Amino acid sequence: MIRIVRFLIYSFFILPFSILFSQVDTDTKRKSAFENLHAPNIFSEDYLNRQPGVLSLEVLLKSVEKSYPLVLAAEKLLTEAEYNYLAAEGAFDLQFKSLGTTKPMGFYQNNASDSIIEKPTPLGGTSFFAGYRIGRGNFPAYDGRRETNDYGEIRAGALVPLIRNREIDKNRADLRKADLDRKLAELSIQKLKLEIVKEATKRYWKWVGAGQEYLVYKDLLAIAKVRQTQINERIKLGDLPKVESTDNDRAILQRESQLVLAERELQRSAIDLSLFLRSPDGGMILPKNDQLPQGFPNPLKAGSLVLEDSIRIAWKFRPELMDFEFKRDKVSIDRSLGYNAAKPQVDLLVATSQDFGPGSPTRAKPELEASLILNLPLQTRRPRGLIGAAEAKLAQLDQEMQFSKDKISTEVQDAVSEVNASSRRVDVTKAEVELARKLEELERERFFLGDSTLLVVNIREQTSSEAAIREIKALLDHHSAIANYKAAIAAVLQTSD
Repeated sequence: MIRIVRFLIYSFFILPFSILFSQVDTDTKRKSAFENLHAPNIFSEDYLNRQPGVLSLEVLLKSVEKSYPLVLAAEKLLTEAEYNYLAAEGAFDLQFKSLGTTKPMGFYQNNASDSIIEKPTPLGGTSFFAGYRIGRGNFPAYDGRRETNDYGEIRAGALVPLIRNREIDKNRADLRKADLDRKLAELSIQKLKLEIVKEATKRYWKWVGAGQEYLVYKDLLAIAKVRQTQINERIKLGDLPKVESTDNDRAILQRESQLVLAERELQRSAIDLSLFLRSPDGGMILPKNDQLPQGFPNPLKAGSLVLEDSIRIAWKFRPELMDFEFKRDKVSIDRSLGYNAAKPQVDLLVATSQDFGPGSPTRAKPELEASLILNLPLQTRRPRGLIGAAEAKLAQLDQEMQFSKDKISTEVQDAVSEVNASSRRVDVTKAEVELARKLEELERERFFLGDSTLLVVNIREQTSSEAAIREIKALLDHHSAIANYKAAIAAVLQTSD
C-alpha cells in the first residue's frame, strides 16, 4: 500500500516537478541573458561578444579610451608638451634687426641705415646672416666703415663654432629636452591608461558577478515558489503536515530578502561601472540588466602563464622603465652641456660684401673676410659643477630604475601566482557546485518520496546556492587577477602598438 501511495505521489508531483525544471534547463539558452535561472554559466569570450545587446568588455574599454574624462585630461599634457617643443624650436627662428642713425648738425653730417637677417641653425651650431646697409654724408676717418657707395652695400656670412657649441649648445639642448618631454607626457598618459583600464575591467567583472549572484538567488526563490504549490497539494492529501507549508513560506521570505540584497548589489555595481561607461560626448551611461552577459569567459588554466616571458614582456612595455630612460637622456644632455662649457670657444666668422652705385672705387670690388674668435675659460668651476651634478643624478636614476625593474618583477610574479591560485580555486568550487547540486536533487527526490523533510531540502538548496556564490566569487577573483596580470605586463599598450 505504501509503495502504491509513493508511486502516485511520484507520478502526480515529482514527475511534473522534474519536467518543469528540466524545461527550465533546456530553455535557458533561448532566454535573454538576465532571464537565465541557472548561474554561473561559463562561455568563451567570443560567445559573450556575439550575444546581441550585451555590453562586452571590449566596448567598455573603447568607451574609456575615447570618452573617459581623466584620459582626456591626461592627453592635454601631451598638447602642452607639443607647444613647449614649438617654443623650443623658436630658438632657431629667422630674426630681423635694423639700426638707423642720423646726424643733421655738426661738422660731420650724415645718415646711415643697417639692416640684417640672422638665422641660427642646429647644424653644428652654425648661424647664417645677410644684410644691407647704406651710409651717406660726411664721415670721420675713424668711422669710415659706415660709409657706402650710393646704392649701399649687401653682405652675407656665417658664424661656425669649431670646438665649443659645435656638438651641442643651449638651444639644441632645450630642443632635445622638449622632445623628451613629449615622450614623457606620452608615458604619463600610458601609465594612467593602465590603471584606468585595470580598474574598469575589475568593475566590469564585479558587475557581471553581481548579476550572476542575483540569478542564483532568483533561481533559489523560484524553486521555493514552485515547490509551494506541490506542498499544498500534498497537505490536502494528508501526505505532509501543515508545518511544512509554513516552513516553505519562511524559506520564501528568507530568499526574497536575499534577492533584494543581491538586487541592491547589482544596482550598486552598475552605478560604479557607469563611471567608466561613457557616451561619445562624455556622459555617464548606466548599464541595464539586459546588457549582462550570460556568464564569465573560460578561466585560464593554472600554469599557462610563463613567468620569465611575462617579466621580459613587462620590462619591454611598462612605461615606468621607459620613463627612467628618457629622464636619463635629459640628465645626459645637462652633462653634455657641462662638458661643452669646459671647452675653449673657437669660432670662425666668414663674411662677404659688395657695394653698388657711384662712389669710392675702393669699395666697388667684392670683399671676403674671415675672422677667428677665441675665448678660453681660465677657471672651470661652473662646468665641473654641472658635470658632477649630472653624474650624481644619473647614478640616482640608475638605482631607481633597477628598483623599478625589481618591483615590476615582483608585481608580475605576484600576478602570475594570483592567476594560478584563482584558477585552481575555480576548479575546486566548480566541482563543489556539481556535487552540491547532485545532493540537492537527490534530497529533493527523497523529500517527495517521503524519506526526508523540507528542512533538510532547504539546507541542501541553501548549501548549493552558497557553493554557486563561492564559484562566482572565485571566477570574479580569477578575472580580476587576469586584469592585474594584464596591467603588470602592460597588455593594453601592446595591443595599441
